[in-house]
Amino acid sequence: MNFMLGLTPQERDVLAELISLNNEYEALPEEKRAKFILSTDVRKEIREDLGIAEKQFNVIISKLRKKTMFNKPLIDDKNILHPELRYKPDTDGYRIEVNLVMTANPPKEEKPVIKEKEKKEEVKPPKEYKHDASKAPVVEEQEFDFTIEIPDE
Repeated sequence: MNFMLGLTPQERDVLAELISLNNEYEALPEEKRAKFILSTDVRKEIREDLGIAEKQFNVIISKLRKKTMFNKPLIDDKNILHPELRYKPDTDGYRIEVNLVMTANPPKEEKPVIKEKEKKEEVKPPKEYKHDASKAPVVEEQEFDFTIEIPDE
């Protein structure tokens, strides 16, 4: 996910802690939970856990409020986390999967065919090399011809 957000390691740590606390206190209504998570006491706990100075922590929270994902801020004006960040951990912790879907067929490149006469002169390895790998037999050489079909939507 960081490739989309471009977060620093400290910003990632703070965001991960906020996501964790959001899940831990999910019994509270959303707005009360958001106020509680960024209350003075909880901020102090987060800072102590992560070893971040108060001024630096405030700068990080400010930067997280300015960063957007899908045109919505990571933390809005009411301190509510972005909807896409409100997920629950699996048994091994937090896991994020990205599924990429090809939306168009890429243009096919035709490989030029090299004829025997057009082959370039053999390149000889330097004398300091003991073995010439270019003379080794090719064990297996195979080309695969396949296409990826666009899934039905």
